[in-house]
Amino acid sequence: MADKQRQLELAQRRTQALQMRIAGVSPTLIAERLGYNSPQAASADITAALKRAAKAEGMAAEHLLHLEIGRLDRMMAALWPKVLKGEVQAAETCLKIVNKRASLLGLDQINRNGHPDHDMASLLGTMLAQLQQRYQVPDPDMDAITEVDVVTGEVIYDDAGGEA
Repeated sequence: MADKQRQLELAQRRTQALQMRIAGVSPTLIAERLGYNSPQAASADITAALKRAAKAEGMAAEHLLHLEIGRLDRMMAALWPKVLKGEVQAAETCLKIVNKRASLLGLDQINRNGHPDHDMASLLGTMLAQLQQRYQVPDPDMDAITEVDVVTGEVIYDDAGGEA
């Protein structure tokens, strides 16, 4: 119990030291007012607190990014069958999803050679293949080849020589 109480007191002191430093109070004065052994100890504690906060914020941002990418992937998966059927509105919506996903991941800033020059088009094929693989969506080009209906018959021409 004493350890938890001590940890709580240290956390409160660290928070107060951080607030004071942000307000412009010198490490010497922070050390005097909050009972640190030295200004260097106060500075070290403040720096450690800032690093922990930055790490926590970075982890939260990374988690949010993964949530957003997951949402976009689910939207794409839901719309993809309509795109394969040729529905224009679904294709336009998917293109917006692709653009948003590329923007969130920074893909719109990279070209095929890994150099930033805003060549997003070079990445769309790869991204599409990854989505198709992830959601086990058949490749429409391959489907067209394997499911071709062979039409046999006779072409009838009209009097002007055109197909009737």
